[in-house]
Amino acid sequence: MFVLASDIKIGGYTFSRVNHVQITRSVNSTFARAVIKVPVTAVIKAKDGSTSAKTETAKAIKVGDPVEIKLGYGKELNREFAGYVRRVNYKTPLEIECEDEYFNTRRANVTISGGSTTLKDVLSACGLNVGQAAELTLKNFVVDNKPANTVLEQLKTDYGLNVFFDMDGKVYAIRAFDLVSKTVKYELRRNVIKDDDLKFLKASDAKLKIKGVCYMKDGSKVEATIGDDGGSERTLYFYDVESTSELKTLAEAELKKYSKDGYEGTIETFLLPYAEPCMVAELTDPVYDERNGKYHITAVETTFGTNGARRKVSIGIAV
Repeated sequence: MFVLASDIKIGGYTFSRVNHVQITRSVNSTFARAVIKVPVTAVIKAKDGSTSAKTETAKAIKVGDPVEIKLGYGKELNREFAGYVRRVNYKTPLEIECEDEYFNTRRANVTISGGSTTLKDVLSACGLNVGQAAELTLKNFVVDNKPANTVLEQLKTDYGLNVFFDMDGKVYAIRAFDLVSKTVKYELRRNVIKDDDLKFLKASDAKLKIKGVCYMKDGSKVEATIGDDGGSERTLYFYDVESTSELKTLAEAELKKYSKDGYEGTIETFLLPYAEPCMVAELTDPVYDERNGKYHITAVETTFGTNGARRKVSIGIAV
């Protein structure tokens, strides 16, 4: 029998009971978010192992307190979130809003004088531990004493980067589908609870045009467009490409990826198997085996509480 279990630490306290937890992580968002709902008064355990009498939980929690959430069944728990308290909402039950390492970028101001610099150097100037960054030269990139989070948003908007943090606080500024993690296996109608929002699309049913935007080694920008006129258009970004002809070749390869038959949408599962963005979802369908395939996971929303636990997994481009 699977018995839901949790281990939630906020500041110096461990919560033995929660009403509800919702965690949202996505490669399309610069921050991961968690909302924890706990009783207004609760028995909480301190770091030294001592257990308090019933305590007013709002008095035990402060903005900036570190947060770690582990969820699972029995003794099999997975680390689902690490970050900080962003806001405490005085509701019933008490609502605690949390953010990952992005929280600290709101508080640190950055000045960059311009000239030619690299993406990795800009991220380091923001005081961040870099997990992976695209090979990208930035020309005349000027920041005048602005919070580091505004720099991350500018990089995302101006250069088409996916900017996000992992649970160890490392920042990634890349094309998300270039980062491939572990594979998680799903079989429709077995370990997938709901697939109503999962659609199988045939490439022959849609026209597609790819607009490739490339930032060259010297920081200059070139563009190339291929595909069907009148079709839906996707803009893809490339970095460190030698020439326009190479850009067109890469854009053609991406067009083939997006033009394959395949799924898009979301599936709903239990907490197991574990899933997170940048993992690969291997989908199998015992009824329609020709639809089997592997896809990048772009987002995961996890809920946990008195009504059970679920994951909503967003399916992206085919691998």
